[in-house]
Amino acid sequence: MFWSALVVGLLGVLARCGHLQYYESEYYQEKAKRQQLKIIPQSARRGLILDRAGRVLATSVKMPSVCLDPALVKDPVHTAIVLAETLSMDADAIYEEMQKNQDKRFMWVRRFVSDRQAKQIKERSLPGVMIQQEYQRSYPMGQLAAHVIGFTDIDGKGLEGVELQYDKYLSGKPGKMILRKDVRQRPIGSLGPCTPGEDGNNVVLSIDAVIQACVEKELDKVVEKFQAKGGLAIVMEPDSGEVLALANWPGFDPAVARQCDKKLLRNQALTDPYEPGSTFKPFTVAAAVEGKYVTLDQKIDCLEGPYVGKGFGRIPEYKYYFGVIPVADVLIRSSNIGAAKLGQKMGGKYYYKMIEKFGFGTETGIDLPGEGAGIPQEKTGTNGEKITLSEQLQDRYGPGYTLTRVAYGQTIAVTPIQLLRGFCSLVNGGLLIKPRVMRGVIDTSGKIIKDAYTEISFAQGKAQRTKPGKPERIISEKVSRELVTKALVEVVAREGGTAHQAHLDEWCVFGKTGTAQVPKKDGRGYESGKYKSSFIAGAPAENPRVCVLVVVQEPDRSLGFGYTGGAVAAPVVKEILQRSLAYLEVPKDKKKEEMLAQRK
Repeated sequence: MFWSALVVGLLGVLARCGHLQYYESEYYQEKAKRQQLKIIPQSARRGLILDRAGRVLATSVKMPSVCLDPALVKDPVHTAIVLAETLSMDADAIYEEMQKNQDKRFMWVRRFVSDRQAKQIKERSLPGVMIQQEYQRSYPMGQLAAHVIGFTDIDGKGLEGVELQYDKYLSGKPGKMILRKDVRQRPIGSLGPCTPGEDGNNVVLSIDAVIQACVEKELDKVVEKFQAKGGLAIVMEPDSGEVLALANWPGFDPAVARQCDKKLLRNQALTDPYEPGSTFKPFTVAAAVEGKYVTLDQKIDCLEGPYVGKGFGRIPEYKYYFGVIPVADVLIRSSNIGAAKLGQKMGGKYYYKMIEKFGFGTETGIDLPGEGAGIPQEKTGTNGEKITLSEQLQDRYGPGYTLTRVAYGQTIAVTPIQLLRGFCSLVNGGLLIKPRVMRGVIDTSGKIIKDAYTEISFAQGKAQRTKPGKPERIISEKVSRELVTKALVEVVAREGGTAHQAHLDEWCVFGKTGTAQVPKKDGRGYESGKYKSSFIAGAPAENPRVCVLVVVQEPDRSLGFGYTGGAVAAPVVKEILQRSLAYLEVPKDKKKEEMLAQRK
């Protein structure tokens, strides 16, 4: 009997050992680690965000944070009271949090406290309470370029803008130090060497802080003067697609973005489609000239009254009727009737294809998150087939109505970045560019990790650079040049032109104004007396270096200052161009007078 019991007992012990060895080993190994080891994270610094001249737009600074080990806290009530008094927190909340985390070895009390508070807590020598240094994201220039830079969460992970787009480059790799503890949880030595954190890479932007500051200042001024609901501005190099400045009003402080109204965080220059109005007419004229349907010198009858016809209804002019004028004057005088007739002359099949080629209906591919595609946008059918922008426009409001309205910027909505990109392609010789805000990524030693101008691939441990493909040609260089010198220049240069307020003495400015009605929310008709005033322009005409778009939302007409694109947006663009060209040291336009004289 005794031996039987002994055998059964031994078998039970063996069974328990086998169970522990094969079924619960991982559990007890993890438990032993928690009891015997303490992992102290070693923070890594997030990379810098720099403007094109190396000015710091975003950095990370070391700040003290308060944490504790619940298992080492001897008097939770006293500890909670002291921490609450020092940190201006609720003692009950701290105590409850400690009770919830009794089975854990780490708990944050408050992240990023002042040096004074950290010193006071150290002096109290509270058991289990520790001060840990970690990096906090900081934006030295405040709100400047906030919609481009974006912001991070409390742990330094990118949430918007460049911070999100290039998070994988900016994020560092945290290190760790592993300590072995005795039964009283006191450190008795390290387990292997400390692994330091690896700092993130630095991102260099195309944004120029000087131009960006000018843009934001001018945007503030125009919104305040006209008591507008909002505004936006973009400055871009027409040849490279580099964005020199991008601003939305109102802005926000990225340091406290998580507490801001979410509406303030939306980058409307990329996300919000709007009817462009007359700023869309240059694309209509360019398409007609490129397709050899007309020449800029050819006459077109813009009538002495409204244009009325079956299938497209009634088309009026904004203020005056022009009669028979050259096609170039459809832009210079901003004729709705002239644009509508050009649309009819081309027909939807050709015209809509040209609109697609200019990039409308699809994202530009700018390296910022959240970009929209405009309305209509490229879609797929129920069977997965591609429904192009041109196919959608054909059927949107009836072929006759849609064709004539799109021609002067109605029944189609574009994003501001789409419009400026298309305009740059019109005036840079006809090449479709891709906007971007990143110039390169460099590591802490200055080595190039990513280059916006070349594609970098790695083969057998060596970096190989290949030039990106050539941009697509939309219109011929000849048509592009004629459009600028024969039409868009005159919009600004001609006395009484719609954008004469954008005239500069030193450089020949070209552009197009727009005063677009605001559609009703249900899409049926337009809001009475509400407009989006815009001006899109560039300079110098001989060799365009900078293009600018300014859109002011719903300026208050009752103030008596005007509400058209020429009255509201053109003076803003003038100031931005004047300061940008001077800052960039663009040579004065020596051929300006000669160019203007040839067209008189």
